[in-house]
Amino acid sequence: MKKYIKEFSYSNLLLSLVSFVFILSALEVYVRLFNPVPFVTQYGNNVSDKYLPYKPKPFSVIAGTALTGEYSYHYQHNSFGFRDVEHTVYKEQDTYRILGLGDSFTYGIGVGFEETYLYLLETMLNDDVDISLNVEIIKAGIPRYYPETQRILLDKYGRNYEPDLIIIGFLPNDIVDTHFGLDAVVLDRSGYLKTKVANDFGRFGDFIYRNSHFVRIVLQKLTSYRMTQIYDPRLEEIYVADGHHEDDWEKVQDEYINIFTIADEIGAKVLLVHIPSKGPWTEDSSYPSSRLGVLAQMYDIGFVDVLPSMQRESLNKSLYYDIDGHTTSNGHKVIADEIHSYLMDWEFINIIDD
Repeated sequence: MKKYIKEFSYSNLLLSLVSFVFILSALEVYVRLFNPVPFVTQYGNNVSDKYLPYKPKPFSVIAGTALTGEYSYHYQHNSFGFRDVEHTVYKEQDTYRILGLGDSFTYGIGVGFEETYLYLLETMLNDDVDISLNVEIIKAGIPRYYPETQRILLDKYGRNYEPDLIIIGFLPNDIVDTHFGLDAVVLDRSGYLKTKVANDFGRFGDFIYRNSHFVRIVLQKLTSYRMTQIYDPRLEEIYVADGHHEDDWEKVQDEYINIFTIADEIGAKVLLVHIPSKGPWTEDSSYPSSRLGVLAQMYDIGFVDVLPSMQRESLNKSLYYDIDGHTTSNGHKVIADEIHSYLMDWEFINIIDD
């Protein structure tokens, strides 16, 4: 009798195990067929750095299709890790050099290199017949960089390029990234960026995340929920004065002031650019531009607000990817046009010729 019960228990256990594997396999097939999520490669080529929390691997090339399926990508990096052509640290005498700082929008997620707003701006400026010097833009946007990491990049590396002008691309999500801080994202051994919560799943969790579409969806939802519980970000309060993210706003302002100070030390001007997140936009959407505009005025810094142009141009063309949320090539063109127009009004030609 005991032998029969033991055999029956083993049979049940085996049957349960086979059923579990079958159900998981069926779910995996279903997800791959009806909700395909490609293998994760877009942010998997990072390396550690002496000063920076991470940066794209020098000379690396990554290509593939976005998780949302909205675009294909091909990102190529120079010897430092910037998505850019090669630049010498030494600046030629006939060159006016601009350093562009920013996050994934400045980096150009979702568009070709020659469609990024810094590349377009560089081309526009060099095509202006009234500008006698060669304009060179060092495109130093890195995904998930925000004012603190941008300041570190400028202080430890950017100043060595002797920029004449520093252009900073601000996105409202810079406030949330400031709220999370440097420790919220971890660089794993394979070069992938992971949240602290996702890193807790260990190497096995990392393996099944990369190879199982179904598990990836489950883990994404779980880690997103846990990050929300731990850090309590409130996206709507980014646009509220003295709201939940007021401390983060003050940290961002302090970092910008530090950047202004570094720029002063190296004799560079600064231009701060407000790039809005994907709409729909409300009256509150103008809060970042009004707050940054006041800061820029206080410190005699150039300031461009792209929001009005985005609102106007969005009536005629798609400026952001619907799901991904990054700017399309049309959006980059609007940003480049606004900065170019501002620089001309800012007597940029006279600045270059001085």
